[in-house]
Amino acid sequence: MKLVQIHKDNKITLGIQTANGILDIIEEAKKRGLDAPSNMLELILSGKAGMTILQKLSEHPSCFTDAPLAPVVTGCEKILCIGLNYLQHAKECNLPIPPAPVLFNKFSNALAADQETIHLLPAYKEYDYEAELVVVIGKQARNVSVDQALDYVFGYTCGNGLSTRDLQFSRSNQWVLSKTFDGFAPIGPCIVTADGIEPQNLDISSHVNGELRQSSNTSDMIFSVAEIIADLSAHFTLMPGDLIFTGTPQGVMHGYPADQKNWLKPGDTVAVTIEHIGTLTNTMD
Repeated sequence: MKLVQIHKDNKITLGIQTANGILDIIEEAKKRGLDAPSNMLELILSGKAGMTILQKLSEHPSCFTDAPLAPVVTGCEKILCIGLNYLQHAKECNLPIPPAPVLFNKFSNALAADQETIHLLPAYKEYDYEAELVVVIGKQARNVSVDQALDYVFGYTCGNGLSTRDLQFSRSNQWVLSKTFDGFAPIGPCIVTADGIEPQNLDISSHVNGELRQSSNTSDMIFSVAEIIADLSAHFTLMPGDLIFTGTPQGVMHGYPADQKNWLKPGDTVAVTIEHIGTLTNTMD
């Protein structure tokens, strides 16, 4: 099932992406006299009961909407990011393979939706794209094993881990500050529930203004999704709705030779595509 959130009536509410358009869950539930989760976090917290209701509502629906998309998850407690998690990306940056997942974070102000415009601050020039598979945690996880880790995943979406390289590598390596500007964690266009995804065998790519920049497969990850979840949960509790950006493959502008760097600028459009999920598109201004 492909799940989305939409902006409607000054609220963020739940929808399902279908071949006929976006199914408005709130309106469909009202029409049928059913109670349904009103947003993605409520759905995640409702567990199997909520998914059962959505399954019923998706059978012969009639309430569709053209309301604009919102970030596919809002209200999450944590946005966690893994650096240097693709073998070829580490090589292009001439950096050693990390012995354990490299963790940093973004904040909720960085969340943006598919098709949302993202502002680039004029004080900086070296803006970079990062296609990423994003994990959505489905239930509380603490000290889970690698073998059990995927049982704690609600679903997967596309992400763009936007970065400001001239800030990142100044002022003593400002990873967090350089990666959590407003809108610098776009996610979408939908969440595909975990039962429909094999996370370690997905083609992943990015295009800038239609030009292919990144092309890889999640099999090139140094640490698998399961290993990342196990490692993080050994140190702190993962909560329902938490997001994990799992790293980016080779082809980011930071890895290009100095005379070939073409940083993102206002007017550029970045499209991140992940197999079986879809394409997340954002334009810079």
